[in-house]
Amino acid sequence: MEFLKPVFESGRIDFAGQRLASNVSSALVVGSAVVALLTGLATQQLSLCFYTYVCGIVLTYAVVLLPWPPYNRNPVVWLSRKVPAASSDSVSQSLKTLVEDVSDDSDGGSSE
Repeated sequence: MEFLKPVFESGRIDFAGQRLASNVSSALVVGSAVVALLTGLATQQLSLCFYTYVCGIVLTYAVVLLPWPPYNRNPVVWLSRKVPAASSDSVSQSLKTLVEDVSDDSDGGSSE
């Protein structure tokens, strides 16, 4: 069970992995419904139809909800954080500009 430890500890999937998980879950749910319907029709037992569908949903949860490695093949590379200039004057000037911009937007809606 040690080989599954990295899978559960990472817990990350990328955007392409999210799309893949969505497509796989849709296909598995529809496939489970079709198989359950055919099983129910063949055996004429509603309970077997229901249990087949529940097993398909449990399989779908196991495949989609866990962060399997195929869901993280295209990890997002984030940009490094930019450190602001050491001058406190430039920081206070940028804050002053930000405050002025916000105060201009608050009363700008009433032009007649």
